[in-house]
Amino acid sequence: MHVSGTKPSSVILSLNNIYRLIGINQTMSNDVNHKELLEHIKKAQEEYATDLQTYKRNRTSVLIIVTCLLELMVLVFVIAMEMVLRFTTIFPYRRQNFSCIDAEISKSSSSSEYSGFAFQGRIPDSVIYSLSFCIPPVVICVGEIGMWSFTQDKQKSIRVLCRPCSVPQVVRRMIRFVGVFVFGACCMLVFVDVIKLVTGRLRPNFLEVCRVNRTLCKEYSNFGNDRLCDERDEMKLKDARTSFPSIAAALTSYSAVFVSTYIHGALQSRSVRVLRPFLTLVFIMLAMVSGLVEVGVNYSHWTDVLAGFVIGVAMAIYLSSYVLQKFHEYIAERQVLSMLHQFLLEHHLLVALTKQVISFKGYM
Repeated sequence: MHVSGTKPSSVILSLNNIYRLIGINQTMSNDVNHKELLEHIKKAQEEYATDLQTYKRNRTSVLIIVTCLLELMVLVFVIAMEMVLRFTTIFPYRRQNFSCIDAEISKSSSSSEYSGFAFQGRIPDSVIYSLSFCIPPVVICVGEIGMWSFTQDKQKSIRVLCRPCSVPQVVRRMIRFVGVFVFGACCMLVFVDVIKLVTGRLRPNFLEVCRVNRTLCKEYSNFGNDRLCDERDEMKLKDARTSFPSIAAALTSYSAVFVSTYIHGALQSRSVRVLRPFLTLVFIMLAMVSGLVEVGVNYSHWTDVLAGFVIGVAMAIYLSSYVLQKFHEYIAERQVLSMLHQFLLEHHLLVALTKQVISFKGYM
């Protein structure tokens, strides 16, 4: 038997309920009184509700595991793609010809305004990657553990497959937020690297990096391709030919805006009113400095940095606002109504509202 619009499992549960009622009818033929009949019906309803709840819980657990595995596979694929794009020359990139007397690509890092600073003003890529990938997860974990330690709200756990295998709410939130952050960062890096390969814009210090041969430039009328360069390291030439957009500006702005959105969305305690804007301004300032310094050391054009900022901010706002719902916990409709009812009872508003509704109906 199949009922349209009904799931097979629900039909099976309904059949079991019918079989119980048949047993009840047989019992009635044996002169069972009305009280026993009601007890049988109540017991059958309780068993049916228990079976249905168990079925829904098991289905949800399986769905969570399958979803996690799929998301993990996607994350591994994106990370592998970024590694190939960033650290290999497998994918071709645009190799535009250049002029040996072009002022836009003839600048030198040694003659920049930051030559007396640490690292000659430019932050190493290893520092940018380390801080951008480490600071937001640390802030998220500290914030979640702090809210779990000091909040009085009831924590909701999710059971996976078996009863002892339950994931607390604080662990689930940390995994979800950190996972989305890492996934978004890797996707953004892939997006930026693809744009770099397609545009192939030369850096301001391109001639310095490629070690242009002035003798060959004169032979080819100051115009040509990589054969005019004495540098033979393919990775250095690739980096010098992929200036747009700035990956440092994109990554730092993404991390700063993501963690700032978390601080304002998840940490709603009144005791951190000053700490929230302070941390937000610090992260945003560091992101801006790391991007603008590249312009000062003649490593990137200002339009490269601006495009990187736009990409990073857009990605962070999309993930934090639309994917993670501004880091707010989902509350079921029944729970919201229960909380509203409890609030009205505690503030003695339910009786007043009831009287107003009754008086309004009487007036109508």
